[in-house]
Parts: sequence; structure tokens; C-alpha cells
Amino acid sequence: MGPRGRSPSGVGVTLCGILLGAMLAAVSLTPAQAADGRDVSDRRGPVGGSPSGSVGVWLTDLAGKAYLARQPDLAWRRDGMPAGATVAVDETRKYQRMEGFGASFTDSSAWLVGTRLDPQQRDRALRDLFSARDGIGLSFLRQPMGASDFAVEGNYSYDDLPPGGTDPTLARFSIEHDKAYAIPVLKKARALNPRLTLMASPWSPPGWMKTSDSMIGGTLKAAAYQPFALYFAKFLKAYAAEGLPVSYISLNNEPLYVPSGYPGMSLSAEQARDLIRDHVGPTLRERGLSTRILGYDHNWDVLSYPESLYADRSVEPYVAGTAWHCYGGDVRAQSVSHNNYPNKPAYHTECSGGEWEGGEQEGFAGAIGLVINASRDWAKAVVRWNIALDDKNGPTNGGCLTCRGVITVAQDAKGRWGYSKTVDYYALGHASKFVRPGARRIASSTLGKGSIEDVAFVNPDGSKVLLAHNSGDSRRTFQVRWGQRWFAYTLAAGAAATFTWSGPQQGKVDDAAIGSVDLHFDNPDGSRATVSYDAGLTGLQDQARIGDAWLGYSLPTGASLEPPAPATPLDRSGWSVSASASSPEDPPGKAIDGDPATRWSTGHGMTPGDWFQIDLGSTKAFSELHLNTAGSPGDFVRGYEVYVSNDGMSWGQAIARGGGRTDLRVMFPTVEARYVRVVNTGSSGSWWSIHEVNVLTAVTATAPATAAIRTEAGRTLDVAGTSGEGLQRKSATLPDGTRVDVVYNAGRAAAAFDVTWGSTTYRYRLPAGAAAAFTEER
Repeated sequence: MGPRGRSPSGVGVTLCGILLGAMLAAVSLTPAQAADGRDVSDRRGPVGGSPSGSVGVWLTDLAGKAYLARQPDLAWRRDGMPAGATVAVDETRKYQRMEGFGASFTDSSAWLVGTRLDPQQRDRALRDLFSARDGIGLSFLRQPMGASDFAVEGNYSYDDLPPGGTDPTLARFSIEHDKAYAIPVLKKARALNPRLTLMASPWSPPGWMKTSDSMIGGTLKAAAYQPFALYFAKFLKAYAAEGLPVSYISLNNEPLYVPSGYPGMSLSAEQARDLIRDHVGPTLRERGLSTRILGYDHNWDVLSYPESLYADRSVEPYVAGTAWHCYGGDVRAQSVSHNNYPNKPAYHTECSGGEWEGGEQEGFAGAIGLVINASRDWAKAVVRWNIALDDKNGPTNGGCLTCRGVITVAQDAKGRWGYSKTVDYYALGHASKFVRPGARRIASSTLGKGSIEDVAFVNPDGSKVLLAHNSGDSRRTFQVRWGQRWFAYTLAAGAAATFTWSGPQQGKVDDAAIGSVDLHFDNPDGSRATVSYDAGLTGLQDQARIGDAWLGYSLPTGASLEPPAPATPLDRSGWSVSASASSPEDPPGKAIDGDPATRWSTGHGMTPGDWFQIDLGSTKAFSELHLNTAGSPGDFVRGYEVYVSNDGMSWGQAIARGGGRTDLRVMFPTVEARYVRVVNTGSSGSWWSIHEVNVLTAVTATAPATAAIRTEAGRTLDVAGTSGEGLQRKSATLPDGTRVDVVYNAGRAAAAFDVTWGSTTYRYRLPAGAAAAFTEER
């Protein structure tokens, strides 16, 4: 766990239309009952087994003491639907294929289930967890390779040596540790659910591979890259020999956080690139291993790390997608990154609940919110952290002391071991019991945070699943519309329900009812790349104000937007800088001292309203602002607005806004002003830091390009962009009137096109497999 707390083909395109011309202008024989007595089995038939034309309902309402409890079936209605809050479901719009929901058998979890519970209790617990008929059918596990912050007897790897020792051929490699209880538990889980998917992640390589000569701290030695690749291969072969094939690996848990008390390792994006490209990828391929590599395995707040692996064509073929964690940033980052690289899927691979959330109700809200929103934002799997912990939140290994497991394994007053289900169990079960591996997420509208949040799926057998949660603080009645049918339901505050039904949808639901639009592009292999856009994503783009419109653009890692001539930084002599708050060690002046090793920082976690201000000394003309936070990569502004002023008092409206990144270039039409203020609009436990700030001069204008799409050689292309270079363009209008234009590069190399903003034409370079979105919002 981490701290709580990113050769052009020569295609020139001038994109027509207002935006792009202005832009830059279940039957149970034995009830599944745990020590807490709560029964989630369904004796009336399997999921989807309700009578034709009816809707099955399962409810969790903690206040009402209902735990994934079967409710009376509902009947569809066909008469006029009343006005009011409505969740629309449209199964004609399909998205990612789901692989599963689950958690992790950490060493602590496997030890508790495998050795503390007697055989009967152990079998019952595993049935509750992994049987879709008798339990909740968990189908995805992320397994630590060696010790994590939850291990029973301290740190261990599969090739431990005394300090100073080395084993470059891994002659001493062994998974014997796991055979004591982890592997037996995993085998039983797989027998209960043969479609169980395994992922594996090391928290640290063996200490002798690292600069710290320890599983704690340090980074990978240059000489250990190939031995580490061999370490993966040997692990995968050994687990497969045990009947436990592993489908996915990541290189390291949370590579941007180095814990001081438990195994961990710093691994930069550049190191990950080299390790995948030159060692792990080729080694797995050479040894006939089909296990796929997921990049990153860390928080939502640094998109540039996984996207840099996609942008590099020498690495991209080895990287199957991104593994995300929940401890920093916002879940919508998964949709942003999906739209940037629509062929690369998301997997949400860790998010623990714990005492910091508050009581059971708050814990359930966090868990069910993750299941819903991670899935809505393109995750193919949603994974919590520990499967099992004891009543003291352990056993721990130098890490989290307040984490919560999916079940609690503990002794009663007479010293007998048993288990009980936590709110995470029921939150996962609302999806995992009903959504089968291979299901597709389908379109559904949402009433948003503080009201009814939801996600919908269609199973391989055609049955439908809708999961809804009332995240508000009062009782809510809403309608569910599916084609020409509807039903009404009322959820108490904090309660969740899963609805299931079968049959074909009659009638399509318009985009306005769903609240989003889908733009589909063709890949050379015949597959389809889908960019899905809604109004909530607009504010996460970089945007500039032009008159009464906000014109926005996305910039995937590896893409660039360049003026016709390089912008020149203004002379910083005579500048003065100030901030809303500063750490005593990091005053504002360090952001303009010319030393990238120093920084200004807020001295506290990012809070909306924090600001950093520059007095240029006199009125200057400029069109770009550059905030570099590379020296503290997790401390970039999470969202920003830029204001200018001539007197330092009257600021007017923002001239630019957007989401942050480590190396942030804010571009806008030329303005003249003396003062520049950047205001943070996001929240994070990380401090906001700036290592260097620059304001750059206006670019030299060029003649506006024509409104046709054309190559540099002058050959006109059709507006769909169906050229040999692979560029495709499609447009749509959101229900709120926002215009969206997306350019997708289906080619095998980077391509470039022109974007005209007023009288200036910029050059946009788009990596292969990436998409650029341009918006106009009024």
C-alpha cells in the first residue's frame, strides 16, 4: 500500500468547424453462512432465474440489517414513465469486457484462512468467497510475490541471501514458503471458481538485487535487470506447475512510493521502460509464457507513468494495460487515460478500506463506490486489498495498522477461531455474485455523487445486472428505464441494490438520457477503439477561454502541441513571487532561482484555493506558463485555473484551466498583464510544489491554414481521415451542447496535424494508438 495521504509521419491536418478552427481559436444446498450468521445464498434459483419479465433484487441496507438479501421481484411496466430521477440503461452500447472482482491473499490473509480456521470453517469461508452459487463468486486475485506490508514472519522473497550475497542465475530460487498455506488456499479457491484470474506483483525483488541490499528501500541495480526478469519467469513456471497459472504481472507495487518500514522499491518510468523492453518482455516471450504485463500499479494521480510506456513503440507491445490504485487522485483518471490510449485497458488492482473511513456505513460507501465507479471508468477488474485480517487489523509487517479485510478471522471468548464478513464482502458481492467473467459493461446514466450512483452489465448469457447505491444522506426514489420498459425503486440512505433481469431490449435510449457520447474508430486488426466522453471529462482537459467559450484539448503523454516558433521565457530579473502558504524550507523564491533541485511548496496537502503568484515587474505580453515539478513528481497541482491582472487586485475571469501534471505547460492566446496567479482547484494529501516556473513570450503568428484535412504534400484527405498515415477524425455533441472532436492515430508511427487558433497554426504530434480530444464548451 502506498501513502494515504508521459518520426512524425508528416500528416498535416487543419481541423474544420468552430472548435478546431478556433482551438488553440444462485440454488444453495447448504446455506452459505459465516460465524456472523448472515446468509447470502439464494435458494430460489440462480442469478437471472426470476420469472420472465420480472426483475430480481438483492439489497444491502446496514441500518435495516439487510446484507445482500433477496427481495421480492419487481415487475416491468410499459405505461408512461413518471417524471423524476431516472437511471437509463442501454445495452446496445457496450464497453470493456469484465474479468472479475476480488482482493488479495496476502501472506497474512492466507495464513489466517489456511492455518487458523479448522478445515470445516476454512472450506466454508472459501465457499462464501469464491462460489457464485453459495457465496459471492470472487474471480480475480492479486497476489504479492513475497512479503508485503502484510506478512506473518517478516520479510521474505523467493531467493533470499545473507547481506552481500548474489545469485544471478537464481540457483537458490524456491516458492517453498508459499506451499505451506498460500498455494493450498489458492488451489481451493480455484477449484470453487475455475474462472479465477490471478495477477502477481512483487513489493520488492530479493534484497541482493537492490541498491539497498535489502527488501526495504533502494532501487534495482543495473546488473539485476536480467536476474529480476528471470525471477518473474521462474515464479510463473513454478506457480503454473502447481496448477495456478498467472495471467498478469506488474513489475513492482507502487513504484513511486518507497516505504521505510516494509518491502518496497523506487522504479521510475524510465527504469520500467528498460526493464520491460530489454528484459522482462523478451524473457517471458522466449520461455513461452503468455502472462501479460500491466504497467504502473500505483495511484490515479500520475497518468504520465503508464502512458509513457504506451507512447514508446519499443515497449508498448509488451504492456497489456494499466494497474491503478485508489490512494491518490480521482477514479476519473481511468477514463482520461482510456480516452488517451483507447486500446489499453484499465485494471483497478488495490484499494483498502479501513478505520480512517469511519464506521461500517462509511466503509460500505467507500467499497461500493469503488466497485461502481472503477467499473464505470473502464476497469476490467476491481480488486480490494486483504482477503482476511484478524481483529487487530493484522498480522502486519511494518505497514498499515488500520486496514480492513474482506473477512475478519478471529478467536471468540473461548479461544475458538472463526470468521465474519465485513462491509467489503457485501460491497464486492453486489457485483461479483452477479457479473460473470466475460460480461460487458453497458451504458447507464448516473444521478451522481450524493444521489443514486450505478453501473450496468450484460452477462455472456444475455442477462442484465444493474448495481445502484444511494450515496446521499436521505431516502431516494428513482426509476430505472430499459428501452421501453421501466420500474421504480426506493433506496434508503447508504443502501445498495443489485437488479437482475433477462430478455432483449426493446428500443434504443438516446444519448441525452445516458449523458455521454461514444466515438468509434477502426484499428488495422479489425478491432474497434472507443472514446467515450461526458461533460465531467471536459474540466479535466487543458482549456483556454476565448470570448464566452472554453476551448479544450487533451494531451496524452507522448503527444505534443507546438507553436510555429519556440516560445521564449521572459527574463525573470525583476520578478517577485508570493503564495497563499509556504513551507518554511520551501519559500516562493525557490521556484524562480534557476535551480531545479530546489522548490516552493505549500507545506500542507493540496486544498482548493491554494495559489502561487508572479509579479512580472511591468506589463508583458505572453501566451504560455510552464510549471515544472519533475523534482517532486507526486506534488504537481491536481487542478488549476490561471488568472491575470494589471494591478494585482482585479483578476476577472480565469483565462485557462485544467487538470495538472508533473510538467505542465499552460497555453492560451496572447495576453498582456503584469501579474499571473495560478490557483489550485484539486485536493490531495501531497503538497503542491513548483521547482521552476516560467512565463513565455507570445508566439509569432502564421497565416491560418485552410479548412480541409491535407497532407504536408498538399494531398487533400476526406474528413474521416482515412489515410495511409492512420489518422481518423470523428465529432459529436454532448447533451449539454459541448462539441467534441476526436482525432485517433490508428497507424504504427506518430503522426502530426495542424490546429489553428486565431491567426496562429500549431503543430500537434500524436503517438500511434493515441487519441486527441478537442472540445468547445459555452
